This record gives sequence, structure tokens and C-alpha cells, in this order.
Amino acid sequence: MELTKVEISKTALVTNIQSFRNILPKHTLFASVIKSNAYGHGLETIAELSIKAGADILAVNYLEEGIKIHGLFPEASIMIMGEIPNLEKYIKYLNSSFHIVVSRKDEVQLLNRFSQRPQIHLKVDSGMGRLGYSGKTLYKMLDELKSDNLPINWLMTHFASTEDFTEHSYSMQQLTTFQQYNEYAKKIGYNNLKLHAASSASTMLFPEAKLDMVRVGISLYGLWPSIQTRLSLSLMGNTTFHLQPVLTWKTGIVHIQDLNTGSYIGYGSTYKTNYPTKTAVIPVGYYEGLDRRLSNQGYVLVRGERAPILGRVCMNMTIIDVTHIQNPKIGEEVVLIGKSGNEIISADDMASMIGTINYDVVTRINPNIPRIVVE
Repeated sequence: MELTKVEISKTALVTNIQSFRNILPKHTLFASVIKSNAYGHGLETIAELSIKAGADILAVNYLEEGIKIHGLFPEASIMIMGEIPNLEKYIKYLNSSFHIVVSRKDEVQLLNRFSQRPQIHLKVDSGMGRLGYSGKTLYKMLDELKSDNLPINWLMTHFASTEDFTEHSYSMQQLTTFQQYNEYAKKIGYNNLKLHAASSASTMLFPEAKLDMVRVGISLYGLWPSIQTRLSLSLMGNTTFHLQPVLTWKTGIVHIQDLNTGSYIGYGSTYKTNYPTKTAVIPVGYYEGLDRRLSNQGYVLVRGERAPILGRVCMNMTIIDVTHIQNPKIGEEVVLIGKSGNEIISADDMASMIGTINYDVVTRINPNIPRIVVE
């Protein structure tokens, strides 16, 4: 993978964090969500940059991710948002710098037996239908926790569809439900719980959802959660909120050849040249994260020009058309995501070509590809 790299812009990441800081109350903590290899941007790289940029908490999904980050940055506050099977095995790894998200009474009981008890975030289901309990089941659990004198520190929830619509009544319904759950917790004696609910889209759109912490994931990396989020913000009169993409994905040409008219290209011979064609091979395929659905329809950038993908994306290679590029060279730079000259391929552009979302595009970039920090 010597030619292939992912460049991470320090300036862009700092800009994005500052954009959110500018709309947050002073008391609201900022959590950088760096799960799933920091959405493909590189776990350790984004953790370090986030800490330097002033993030209050680093949020991951797996405990293993958290332990790794704790080893590198022992002073960092780390939130584990995913379920932790066999939690009792990890007593020696967890301390008060960890924030653990739980949904069940048995998890709260176990964490309260730790000698260095992590902060406990009880997740409640306000309408996502995933983790946490709701209604009478939740109230019963809260009653039992209080009866057993088991402390919790935070109450949290997650919005189901903020980024899918420009009409947000369901999100507001969820927020109302969440506030009702907090009122019940107060009523039975949990008087000082801190609250969080908002991810990227809801942080931008709902001032009332910022609470004591926000969890910013996709937009930390300069990507909009959806076109609906961008439209919603514009409809609210905010046209100045700025995000700057953090990631550029590059590779280089490893082979060039000239093919006659009528030549077949790639597995399955799915492409046939209809003019004398100069092709180039790049050492990136679906193993590296270039989606196979880009076969015969995607493109990359060479010298600021679009170079169409010819034939099927292979496991470790892809063939591109460089007929229109004057005297292309072995080793010459090819941009898969990012800017070249006046042309740009964004993660959203690539997502549109294959019928998916920008999250999917960036998280699938192979973690073995070097992540290089640039200004």
C-alpha cells in the first residue's frame, strides 16, 4: 500500500470542532465520536487531534477501542457506547476516566462493584427501539436501582430520524419523552443526573437538545449527516454553519498500457473499448475500500481530470481510462476522494454513485492504509 494513503487535515478537524463550539452553551461538553476507526479516518490519529483541539470526551463503540486509546492517552475521558459482553472480565481495565453506557440493571450493579467506578450513563429508549428501556419497564428499573441505592451519573438517549427529514416532530416527541423520563428520575431521588441526546444533526438543529453534552460523529469529519439536515438548517435561516472535509484518499498509477478498439477489460469482460484506449491500473480495489458497485460507473481524478473506472473493481486493483491525460506517468497521483485541480470527488458524490450514505463510504476505507496528518 506504499502508494496509497489517507491524508487527514488537522486544520479541517479543528475548524469543524470550533463550528460546533460556537453554537454550544459554555457548560455543554463536546464528545468526539471516534468509533469504527474514527469513521474510517484513523482511531489514534483522530483521538490525538481531538484532544489537542479541546474535545472533552472521546466516544467509541467497543471497549477494546477505549482500552487502546486509554493506553495512548491516559488522561483522556473515554465513553464506551456499545454493549460490553462479560463486563466483569474488564474490572482491572476500567477506572473513573471511563464513561460506560448501559441499558440494564445488572450492568449498573456490576459497575458499582468496581473499586474505581466509571461514570455510568443509563441509556433510555425514547423512540429509537434499539438499546435501553421505555415506559413502565424503565420506571420499574429506575425504582429498583434507587431502592438498591445504586448511583448513576448520566441519562442519555438517541434520536432515530433527525437526519432523514426536514420535518422534525418525531424528534421533538422523543425529546419530550426523554425529559419526562428525567423528571421521573428526579421524582424518585436522582436529582443531579446530567443529560445528553444530540448527535451531529440534532446538535445543529435543536438548541433545546444540547443539554450537558453533545456527541458529534459524522460532522466532526466535515461531512453533513444528510442533505435534509443541510436543508433544515437553511430553512431555519442558518446559512453560515461551516464544515470542512477532513479526509483525502490518494493512490498512484502502477501500470499503463494502450488497448485497441474492441478490447475487453476486467473480470467478466464487462467493458469493451469503443476507441483506442490508454488505461492505467491503480492498486486499490474493494479490499482497500473502493466499492465494487463503482464498476463501470465511477471515476477518479488525475491531474484535475475525471478518469472513468473501466470494468469491474477488482479485489486489489482498478482499471481507469487515461486516454485524455497527456503522457501519464507510473507513480502519478490519483485522487479517489478529495480535490485535484478544479475537480472534487466528495464522499457524498461517491455515495450517490452507489446508492449509499457518506458514512458507509468513509468507514469502509481499509484501516491498514496509512493515515497521514497534514495541515
